[in-house]
Amino acid sequence: MNELDHAVTLAINGSDSLFWDNVMYTVTDTFSWSLVIVVLLVIIFKNNNMKESIMIYVTIALLIFVADRICSGLVKPLVERWRPTQDPQLMYFVDVVRDYRGGRFGFFSGHACNTMCVAMFLSWLFRHAKVTITLFFWSFSTTFTRLYLGVHYLGDVCVGWLVGAILGILFYIIMEKVHDIIGNNRLISEQFTSTGYMLSDMDTFLMVIYFNYICVLIYAMTLGID
Repeated sequence: MNELDHAVTLAINGSDSLFWDNVMYTVTDTFSWSLVIVVLLVIIFKNNNMKESIMIYVTIALLIFVADRICSGLVKPLVERWRPTQDPQLMYFVDVVRDYRGGRFGFFSGHACNTMCVAMFLSWLFRHAKVTITLFFWSFSTTFTRLYLGVHYLGDVCVGWLVGAILGILFYIIMEKVHDIIGNNRLISEQFTSTGYMLSDMDTFLMVIYFNYICVLIYAMTLGID
């Protein structure tokens, strides 16, 4: 099983393209998604009262914290599975971009877990088909960079996705239980999703995500010219 995991990972890892190296290295950086995060926070605040907004912010923060602690604080030190870039048997066959090798251990992928738990939580929160598809595309594309950069095996990524999906659903259900206790004042009409978010705000969110991808591509081309 490990041999298959190694072979698939090496097949995906790296390329001879400076452009794609730059794209993958940029996409994998959380900071490159700052604009999307800011717009997301604004949309949540705009579509909820202060108490509900704070509850959602706190839930997302706790979700990411718990996902990170399970991954980096518990499982990685316990399992101690080398990253491809750190594995003595494989590290010399891995294409490394900008000397980025990550930490020592890689099981399971924090990027896969964190992006999937957020994507799953937000998809349940917004209940908008196009946003859901885009959020999962964002999680998959961001996680793909980890394979391309050689800092995770495919198995690390798949387990990360699974754990993230479970956590995202679990935290949403818990938040909704709390929300039922404090009351539900959401507006529902043809201009809103079934959970009370304005369709125009969903369109804005989609536009910002895809605009962010375009900015990444332009930035990668600029680096390529240098």
